[in-house]
Amino acid sequence: MKQMKLAQLIILMFLLLTTACTRQEHFIKDPLYRQKVETQFKKQEELAKNKKDALFKILDQGLSLREKEAMKFLFAHMPLNDLADYDGEFFLEHVRKSFEAKETFSWGKKVPDKLFRHFVLPYRVNNENLDNFRSVYFQELKDRVIHLSMKEAVLEVNHWCHEKVTYKQADIRTSSPMSTIKTAFGRCGEESTLTVAALRTVGIPARQCYTPRWAHCDDNHAWVEAWVDGKWHYLGACEPEPDLDMAWFTEPARRAVLVHTKVSGQYDGPEEIITKSPRFTEINLTGNYAKTQTLTVKVEDKHGKRVEDADVQFRLYNYAEFYPIARKRTDSNGTCRLNVGLGDLLIWVTKGGAFGYKKISAASTDLVVVVLDKDPGVEYTVDYDFVPPIEPKPFPVSKKGKEENDRRLKYEDQLRANYESTFIDKNDAVTLASKLGLEPDKVWDYLQKSRGNWQEISNFLTQSAQTPELFKWALPLLSTVSEKDLRDTPADILLGHLRHSFIHSGNLPKTDRDSFVKYVLNPRIRNEIIIDYKSFFQGEFDADFIKKVRQDVSILIRWIRDHIQVHPVANYYNVPITPRGVYRLRVSDSASRDIFFVGLCRSFGILARLEPADKTPQYVSNNRWIDVYFKDQPSEPVSKGFICLEQVDKGSKLIPEYYIHFTLARYANGEYHTLDYGENTKLTEFPEKLEVETGHYLLVTGNRLKDGTVL
Repeated sequence: MKQMKLAQLIILMFLLLTTACTRQEHFIKDPLYRQKVETQFKKQEELAKNKKDALFKILDQGLSLREKEAMKFLFAHMPLNDLADYDGEFFLEHVRKSFEAKETFSWGKKVPDKLFRHFVLPYRVNNENLDNFRSVYFQELKDRVIHLSMKEAVLEVNHWCHEKVTYKQADIRTSSPMSTIKTAFGRCGEESTLTVAALRTVGIPARQCYTPRWAHCDDNHAWVEAWVDGKWHYLGACEPEPDLDMAWFTEPARRAVLVHTKVSGQYDGPEEIITKSPRFTEINLTGNYAKTQTLTVKVEDKHGKRVEDADVQFRLYNYAEFYPIARKRTDSNGTCRLNVGLGDLLIWVTKGGAFGYKKISAASTDLVVVVLDKDPGVEYTVDYDFVPPIEPKPFPVSKKGKEENDRRLKYEDQLRANYESTFIDKNDAVTLASKLGLEPDKVWDYLQKSRGNWQEISNFLTQSAQTPELFKWALPLLSTVSEKDLRDTPADILLGHLRHSFIHSGNLPKTDRDSFVKYVLNPRIRNEIIIDYKSFFQGEFDADFIKKVRQDVSILIRWIRDHIQVHPVANYYNVPITPRGVYRLRVSDSASRDIFFVGLCRSFGILARLEPADKTPQYVSNNRWIDVYFKDQPSEPVSKGFICLEQVDKGSKLIPEYYIHFTLARYANGEYHTLDYGENTKLTEFPEKLEVETGHYLLVTGNRLKDGTVL
């Protein structure tokens, strides 16, 4: 008996010692790298000082050493929007689930520390809205893969993702993984975000690969790479194949000009680095898929002198614009280099307002000299043909396992269809509409579009009916939001906007109903996730301040200028910070600041928007839109001019469409920025005179042939 107790005591002491060692184990074992992270963490801590307690207090609440170091790694490198819109507890949950995965699965010990740090631990995949996917789905995914090999687990996770989601086009805002599952479909960026999140949830290093634009067609694509037993492999997200490195895009990817991904933190893997910043590393993956050329760009001024630190943009014709697929800076010799696929590019270079450009073919050129000698005030026309990489002979496709895989795909389609059958049907929607006294067709339209979020939209309508004077505005509010908003916005957020849009609006709902609905009631401003910001701001600002702003909006402009710091690069995924997040952090990128301004105006009952084409913030005064400039507000209104677009060949059956055949871009700071007049907008739908801010403009037109060449 004494020997048994002694043995039990020894085991207990061993377990306690093991636990103590684990708690004191470094997450970042390299002391030099650990110091880099600590230095960058201190900078982020200072940047986010207005949210210090909400973000960083968690570090002093009994975390183990490795948990604290992992948290500091995330804090040190996270984009500005995550500092603004989430709190420390949210990130700690992700850290703990990451370590749990490492300790749960057999491959956890195989994954090198560097890959775990950069491709398992990070909670963010790309520009998606965040959620608690790891915590919610860890057990379900664990049960599917716990007894599998690492390779089998990757394939099985992709089958699981296909059970939940299939492909369908959607708008540019990237849904969170759980919202995509609720909807049961997503575009490629959402499918790949879900699949990367699922793989990281089970401790497998994964990353989203992205070709910003194809060279041979007007489109782009995102997919997944997973690290398996020492090597990266690709797969189509939510598109299971019998094996890894098989996908429908295998052949298109061989014609890619660029494939890349962003990695959280200072990553020094074997891949070519496109950009290295204090917060992230952008790496070049093109060579994994296509033949490449190392293209050297040399930049000179008008006098032949080399230009250091010039902004070099590698632009590809796509969607009727020259889209920058990559940017680099020239070194002290005035040069930079990039591995690219063997297609045609427009190399655009700018520095200090000066610019120059040259069209090149990477298939036949490895050196290009660009001279900064162009003047935006000169009117001229240039004609280029752009040829994509040649279409290579296809790889042979193995039939092994295809029959069984096809059988599984059909079964998974049925599982997803079974889930979709739980969505509200037309009969129930009509019954609800009748009960509430609403138009049945409109109610069915919104509920049908809301997909798995139909109960939230139903609850919004039902709860709105409890306040008759507000209820008549419920359907108009739903008319202002996007289909994706219908699919992932909770009822309480919609109710918040309904209840708080009238408090400071005076007689506006009666005197100008349409404008009130579009520019006050409307929760949607740009491509940010919708939150209930109106009730928040009405509680933060006193009635006297709001009254003064309603009389003179310049007071609000000055307040924002004085209280909100604009950081030009910290929000590197370009995910809009919510209006509430901007207010709490008091730091923003310029686009999120503009959204913040519009949100404040609408909260105060002031008509406001972002100008549809160039996204300049505007408010209404004396029945006209006033542009807002936070840096240097002009003393006089900005002058306007007109552009007349006319189809020369009147007899042609082809009606040119925006982003298909042509685009307009406005010059600013050495480059042209495309104006947004809506995808597929026909030329015949444009006004005879298009009012624009005076300046210099670029009209791009193109006609793509069947082989992908653009004339």
